[in-house]
Amino acid sequence: MAAGRSRGWPLLVGCLVRAAWGADGKPPEPPEPPTAAASAAVWAWEGAFGPLATLSPQYSGSAARKTTIVPGFYLRYGRISVSNASGFVTRRNKDDVFRGLGLDLKEDDRLRLNVALRLDNGRRSSDSSALAGIADVRRTIRARTSLTYAFDGGWKAAAGWGADLLGRGGGNVLDAGVSHDRRVGEATTWSVSAGLSLADGRYMRSYYGITEAESTASGRPAYTPGAGLRDLSLGMGWRSELDPRWVALWGGSVGRVLGPAARSPLTTATREWSLNAGIARRF
Repeated sequence: MAAGRSRGWPLLVGCLVRAAWGADGKPPEPPEPPTAAASAAVWAWEGAFGPLATLSPQYSGSAARKTTIVPGFYLRYGRISVSNASGFVTRRNKDDVFRGLGLDLKEDDRLRLNVALRLDNGRRSSDSSALAGIADVRRTIRARTSLTYAFDGGWKAAAGWGADLLGRGGGNVLDAGVSHDRRVGEATTWSVSAGLSLADGRYMRSYYGITEAESTASGRPAYTPGAGLRDLSLGMGWRSELDPRWVALWGGSVGRVLGPAARSPLTTATREWSLNAGIARRF
């Protein structure tokens, strides 16, 4: 099984890269900039809803996978937005969509400063048989501040900080990444992104640590991680405008668990991958 996973990792990356660049080996054209009409609609309603399907690890560091199908939604009025799916959908192509209830404190052609609140469901030991004997990570409210800068040619760089507001073991997480969008047809946009995250000791102990009591209950060795890198990821996605009302989204990502998280006895796979797809009706 280990050899199969080793061969599957480069194969998945190769398929994503070939699909993005096309059979002729030429890079796709960059997307057109947003129209003046779209930029001018600062305080106006927009939204979308539809099913989202995901195939992903049962938890970060798990070798087993799960399939989830959820009703996704996105609603925005001016600088205020609410969504249950990161990057779900938006008509304004220059904007990313963040999970939770968000507010853009500053937004122009280059710089965007956003703050958001979202419900973090934590992690339950019932999510995977590999977590038997491990205490649940309690549900909490998480706040996130993010800064995004847009460069010429469709490139963006972003950094964010998320914190557990209720002190329930969620700790603090820092993340940074770059992304690039290109139009690959009259109605389809391709995006590629890379990200790196790190977390403090409290977060690491909650999600990757094993106390003496948990060690006795689970049979796994006790482990007390400190702050450090959490994971590195590479993702690709496509969005196709089916008509003015309907949009389809699909994509995938590969990643590696790093640092104290990778050394945890709970981590049974340091290489991860996931797939996602959805369709939404916009209004």
